[in-house]
Amino acid sequence: MSTRDLHLNDSADSISSAVEFVSQALSRAGLAKPSVGVILGSGLGCAADRLINAGGISADYVDIPGMPQPRVTGHHGTLVCGRVKDQSVVMLKGRVHWYEGRVLDDILFGVRLLAGLGIRNLLVTNAAGGINPQFSPGDLMVISSHLRPLLYTVPATFPGHSRMANAFEIQESRGLWCNVLRTVALQTKTPLRIHEGTYAMMPGPCYETPAEIRMLQKIGADAVGMSTVPEAVEAVSLGMSVLGVSCITNCAAGLTDQTLSHSEVTATASAVSEPFSEWIWNVVCGMKP
Repeated sequence: MSTRDLHLNDSADSISSAVEFVSQALSRAGLAKPSVGVILGSGLGCAADRLINAGGISADYVDIPGMPQPRVTGHHGTLVCGRVKDQSVVMLKGRVHWYEGRVLDDILFGVRLLAGLGIRNLLVTNAAGGINPQFSPGDLMVISSHLRPLLYTVPATFPGHSRMANAFEIQESRGLWCNVLRTVALQTKTPLRIHEGTYAMMPGPCYETPAEIRMLQKIGADAVGMSTVPEAVEAVSLGMSVLGVSCITNCAAGLTDQTLSHSEVTATASAVSEPFSEWIWNVVCGMKP
């Protein structure tokens, strides 16, 4: 057996252990099998906090077998389970990123865990820089299309490479961003401004240069971030319907005179936390199990 095969077997064993751990926690809490999963990006964990306040249960990633730990501010590393009206929901408060030096299996662990729990609808969120001049910090963008990770190539020897290549083929044939879920999101009322647009993923860890933003503008990007696409692609390959949402937390590099910082990202996300969590709550209520 090759080293790569051993790695894949270890990853599958870790997922199975994590699924068993969370399933037992759900059973002890009297919660039904979940139908909706939510991944919360930088500074957007407010929706998970609301779920806890509504009687949900939580587990730190460090206590879940094999679960990778985020190392970025604004990604707390907590799994929360509970009910949103008639829906049983699992929320991941924080994710890991490529730019942390993680392998693909680490990045996709959360999605695979949600699939193992039986999740059918996935809402994946992120904090993003606004490229479209009509976007302002605090706006939301429902993702209707995407640009694959730019300026980064996954080598053929990278764990999970062939599976991700196959997943990209599946999403090309099926469509990645679910039309039904997008309609639900766009029709859900909120005081926040909602747009639809194209999300571009860049590898990080640094913000894009003004020249890179001009390039992204020319090829049709409306917002840019450093996550979401691999998770969404994997989710579709595992049979989930996916809704992607970006919280526009800043204007992208070169579009204003302001210096970009992660603290600005988390501050904007915090400022819209109440209406954002309310909107997430209502979107989940509108999803059919």
